[in-house]
Amino acid sequence: PMEMLSFTWSAPPSLPEVSGQRTHVIVRLFVVDDRRTRVTLYHDGWGSGGQWDEAYEYFSRAWNEIVLPRLKDRFEHGPVDWGRP
Repeated sequence: PMEMLSFTWSAPPSLPEVSGQRTHVIVRLFVVDDRRTRVTLYHDGWGSGGQWDEAYEYFSRAWNEIVLPRLKDRFEHGPVDWGRP
Protein backbone atom coordinates (compact mmCIF):
# COMPACT_ATOMS: atom_id res chain seq x y z
CA PRO A 1 0.00 0.00 0.00
CA MET A 2 1.11 3.55 -0.89
CA GLU A 3 4.23 2.21 -2.65
CA MET A 4 3.13 0.21 -5.68
CA LEU A 5 0.27 0.00 -8.15
CA SER A 6 0.02 -2.69 -10.82
CA PHE A 7 -2.54 -3.40 -13.51
CA THR A 8 -3.01 -5.01 -16.90
CA TRP A 9 -3.36 -2.90 -20.01
CA SER A 10 -4.17 -3.44 -23.66
CA ALA A 11 -3.35 -1.65 -26.89
CA PRO A 12 -5.89 0.74 -28.41
CA PRO A 13 -8.57 -0.56 -30.84
CA SER A 14 -6.61 1.03 -33.70
CA LEU A 15 -4.18 -1.91 -33.30
CA PRO A 16 -6.60 -4.85 -33.60
CA GLU A 17 -3.90 -7.56 -33.93
CA VAL A 18 -2.79 -6.92 -30.35
CA SER A 19 -5.57 -4.93 -28.67
CA GLY A 20 -7.17 -8.02 -27.13
CA GLN A 21 -3.94 -9.11 -25.46
CA ARG A 22 -2.85 -7.77 -22.08
CA THR A 23 0.42 -6.22 -21.00
CA HIS A 24 1.40 -5.43 -17.40
CA VAL A 25 2.15 -2.05 -15.84
CA ILE A 26 3.88 -1.55 -12.50
CA VAL A 27 4.11 1.92 -10.96
CA ARG A 28 6.32 2.29 -7.89
CA LEU A 29 6.52 5.31 -5.58
CA PHE A 30 9.67 6.07 -3.58
CA VAL A 31 9.65 8.89 -1.03
CA VAL A 32 12.71 11.09 -1.57
CA ASP A 33 11.90 13.68 1.09
CA ASP A 34 8.89 15.57 2.48
CA ARG A 35 8.27 17.31 -0.85
CA ARG A 36 9.43 14.80 -3.46
CA THR A 37 8.53 11.30 -4.58
CA ARG A 38 10.31 9.36 -7.30
CA VAL A 39 7.93 7.50 -9.62
CA THR A 40 9.05 4.57 -11.75
CA LEU A 41 6.94 2.90 -14.40
CA TYR A 42 7.66 -0.56 -15.80
CA HIS A 43 5.52 -1.83 -18.69
CA ASP A 44 6.13 -5.43 -19.80
CA GLY A 45 4.41 -8.36 -21.46
CA TRP A 46 5.12 -7.30 -25.03
CA GLY A 47 4.91 -9.66 -27.96
CA SER A 48 7.10 -9.31 -31.02
CA GLY A 49 6.51 -8.45 -34.65
CA GLY A 50 3.36 -7.25 -36.34
CA GLN A 51 1.54 -4.51 -34.47
CA TRP A 52 3.46 -5.15 -31.23
CA ASP A 53 6.13 -2.70 -32.39
CA GLU A 54 3.45 -0.08 -33.04
CA ALA A 55 1.86 -0.73 -29.64
CA TYR A 56 5.23 -0.32 -27.91
CA GLU A 57 5.84 3.01 -29.67
CA TYR A 58 2.30 4.17 -28.86
CA PHE A 59 2.73 3.51 -25.15
CA SER A 60 6.28 4.82 -25.05
CA ARG A 61 4.98 8.16 -26.34
CA ALA A 62 1.86 8.10 -24.15
CA TRP A 63 3.70 7.39 -20.88
CA ASN A 64 6.59 9.78 -21.56
CA GLU A 65 4.86 12.65 -23.33
CA ILE A 66 1.38 12.69 -21.76
CA VAL A 67 0.66 10.57 -18.69
CA LEU A 68 3.79 11.02 -16.56
CA PRO A 69 4.17 14.75 -17.33
CA ARG A 70 0.52 15.29 -16.39
CA LEU A 71 0.99 13.34 -13.18
CA LYS A 72 3.96 15.56 -12.31
CA ASP A 73 1.97 18.68 -13.25
CA ARG A 74 -0.91 17.56 -11.05
CA PHE A 75 1.26 17.43 -7.97
CA GLU A 76 3.04 20.67 -8.79
CA HIS A 77 -0.02 22.71 -9.82
CA GLY A 78 -3.23 20.93 -8.76
CA PRO A 79 -5.80 18.66 -10.40
CA VAL A 80 -5.39 17.74 -14.06
CA ASP A 81 -8.02 18.36 -16.70
CA TRP A 82 -7.56 15.04 -18.53
CA GLY A 83 -9.82 16.27 -21.32
CA ARG A 84 -7.41 18.95 -22.47
CA PRO A 85 -5.05 18.16 -25.36
